[in-house]
Amino acid sequence: MTAERILLWLLRLNAAVLLLAAPCALLPLSWMDRIHREALGLGPLPDLPIIRYMARSLSLLYATYGLITLYITLDWPRYREVVPLVAWLHVVFGGAMLAVDLDAGMPWWWIAAEGPPLAVMGLVMLILYRRAK
Repeated sequence: MTAERILLWLLRLNAAVLLLAAPCALLPLSWMDRIHREALGLGPLPDLPIIRYMARSLSLLYATYGLITLYITLDWPRYREVVPLVAWLHVVFGGAMLAVDLDAGMPWWWIAAEGPPLAVMGLVMLILYRRAK
């Protein structure tokens, strides 16, 4: 498989993972609280307007980013040149999320699973893009 095909399928996989956030924007707060307490072990989720807003808007942001990424792959010849921008956004967003997670005092496994993989994904995209060029 060529670097070009790997890059295309990596972007599609990335889009699929990001789109998984869409249904989370619709979760009832009681479900979010249960996940927060039991699955994540982070204690009760405060029932405050800003918490509701931030949880849902972040899910929608991730899903929107996934939809844009998927769209790029559906007309590959036309939008292929956008890949470096998407890749650098991954790197910068991953670094920013790492800083946010550290500042928020998130558990180590959360920190390790969010920002760094996004940044690495962006770097892999850049490498594949350059090899395919």
